[in-house]
Amino acid sequence: MGYCVAIYFSKLLVFDKVLGLGSTDPLAGFASVTANLVVSFYFAKRGFENVARIIKR
Repeated sequence: MGYCVAIYFSKLLVFDKVLGLGSTDPLAGFASVTANLVVSFYFAKRGFENVARIIKR
């Protein structure tokens, strides 16, 4: 699931915004919430792991 979100956002940012080669409809509704949760959990997970490693010392 994470790779799908990464591919979508990279296509959206690189091709549509930076290069101006396409127009992708923005995510809406459940797909938008799910994509944001996947990205948020990835970064939050890494943050919690780093904090736990610091506290463990």
